[in-house]
Amino acid sequence: MNDIAFCADIFRFPKCKPYSERALACLLWALIYADESYLQGTNLTIPPLYSSGIYWQEEHPQGRTACPEGDGQEQFLGIRQIRNQGFADCEDIASWRCAELRLGRVPPTRGLPPFAGHPKPTVFPPPYPLSPAGPDVWPAIFQRPTAPGVITIHVIVFWPDGYFEDPSRVLGMGGARKYG
Repeated sequence: MNDIAFCADIFRFPKCKPYSERALACLLWALIYADESYLQGTNLTIPPLYSSGIYWQEEHPQGRTACPEGDGQEQFLGIRQIRNQGFADCEDIASWRCAELRLGRVPPTRGLPPFAGHPKPTVFPPPYPLSPAGPDVWPAIFQRPTAPGVITIHVIVFWPDGYFEDPSRVLGMGGARKYG
């Protein structure tokens, strides 16, 4: 098995928002757990995210889609895939950051907060009670409409004391596109 595609109408219809948020939470935690497994199981020396040379870049699907509709496809990349291409977007970066912090692989130092004026974030607690070696950080998202019927989602990191960290901002996201 090489790749796994999960196809769902996440955030496609406004009335499906509760389902969409739950489905996205499951996918984000799956990526965090996969990243934790990769960091624990590899013999490679993996640098911390912020010193890895990885930078934020908006995702551009490359024509191949496993989903029948094919529009709005979002790829969730693990650490190996991110390192191979040299860049990633917000869910990939935030998941790597959560994994390295939770494993205690980096000092528990916070990165930059989201840009001022961001919408109220939705926080996704872990599906299983775990005791991480580092801070018990969780993925969070904020949403904002960017066009009629279009919602932009941005993934950030929630700290146990209520602080929100934006790893994408640390790695170069900004300018006119302040929300991923």
